[in-house]
Amino acid sequence: MIELAGTRVIVIGLGVSGYSAARILAPVAANVRVSEERAGPDVTERAAALRALAVEVEIGGHDLSALDADLVVVSPGVSPDAPVVRAAREKGLRIIGEIELAFQLASCDFLAVTGTNGKTTTTSLLAAMLRESNIPSTAAGNIGLPLIEAVQRVGRGGAIALEVSSFQLATIEDFRAKVAVVLNVAEDHTDWHGGLERYAAAKARITENQRPEDSLLFNREDERALAMSQATRARVVPFSSRGAPPGGIGVDGCSVVWRGEPVLHMDDLSMPGQAGIDNTIAAVGAALEYGLDHEVIARAVKAFEPLPHRMQTIAEIAGVTYINDSKATNPHATLAAVRGLTDVVLIAGGRSKGMDLASLAGTAPPVRSVIALGEARDELRDVFAERAPVTLADSMTEAVKLAAEAAGDKGSVLLSPGCASLDMYRSYAERGQDFTRAVLSLDHSGTRRPEEGREHGKP
Repeated sequence: MIELAGTRVIVIGLGVSGYSAARILAPVAANVRVSEERAGPDVTERAAALRALAVEVEIGGHDLSALDADLVVVSPGVSPDAPVVRAAREKGLRIIGEIELAFQLASCDFLAVTGTNGKTTTTSLLAAMLRESNIPSTAAGNIGLPLIEAVQRVGRGGAIALEVSSFQLATIEDFRAKVAVVLNVAEDHTDWHGGLERYAAAKARITENQRPEDSLLFNREDERALAMSQATRARVVPFSSRGAPPGGIGVDGCSVVWRGEPVLHMDDLSMPGQAGIDNTIAAVGAALEYGLDHEVIARAVKAFEPLPHRMQTIAEIAGVTYINDSKATNPHATLAAVRGLTDVVLIAGGRSKGMDLASLAGTAPPVRSVIALGEARDELRDVFAERAPVTLADSMTEAVKLAAEAAGDKGSVLLSPGCASLDMYRSYAERGQDFTRAVLSLDHSGTRRPEEGREHGKP
């Protein structure tokens, strides 16, 4: 455990998590210093607030010669191979992340969710179940609220639904989840981790410190998640949307079944698409393993509203459904998005982050035409050669117009890029908003809003 009294601490990074860590450490540690290589209005504002608490702050670069501390706390977005982290490691300094620091200060339970895709949706649903149970709780971690802030709000007897990324897991020591969920592991962030195996190894750390009385829910259909289940001390609980695994949770006919007993009807699931089913099953399984009541879980599932930019139906125009799945920032997410759809015109592309996009060819069918944009558009043209016609677009407005023409009067236009947004946008949310604007700017004759028609992807 960490003894903070009298400790000299350096916090690397002055983003939201770094700022929270420094602010909470300031009154208990002997000395707190923050180092941030960026500069900008947000950094300047946070630096001023911390200096008022007697925290030393350097911005615009890291002074490697000043790395003299008992503890280094690294923000989630800082690579373990960053020069400042390497320098701290070479000096033999103790290095942890914000998630480990929060764990050391916490007195509540952690229900942690990781995976390449679906983390935010699953964590949000799990948090809704905890709220419905009247347990002191919140959602935190990679979902928005820094974990170190959350543990201050949720005291003993409470629980945190924690979205935890590979970045955060890479820097844990003793962090332990009472319930851990591994949704899937596919190629993503390999530019940050230095390869798929290192990325998968970081994900696997979610169960590293679990004990036999803890639970690990894993996707039985995912090869790497399955491998994690074979190297844990926790109780293993498989989940699947393709069947009902013994001792786990899955689908049997029209029911979600847990340990052989029906717990939900499929019509109760509020999230669209195959990925929505997977995420719901994982969240329900985690809640049941934690001991929540069946009826409470069912109420939370029925009331849950799908999050923006995740298989979000924008409109139905002239017989065509327009779907915003801008959050699909890797091929694995796009492959999941098209499952269960027919006659799809796919809008894809962006920054590939060094990922191999070849697997996107597996979307055709149901993809029958592709509109490619962004840095990866030429690569996508090659990927879909001989599989589906590809048209290049220079903007989202053009892409939507071309997709509408290609769709005709049936099927779906699906924005599921399979790539990051940072070549053209500041975030996937901004990309999704641009898609929504472009769709709603089309000729609206014959348009039906989603609430007037079916919920997209409902089984």
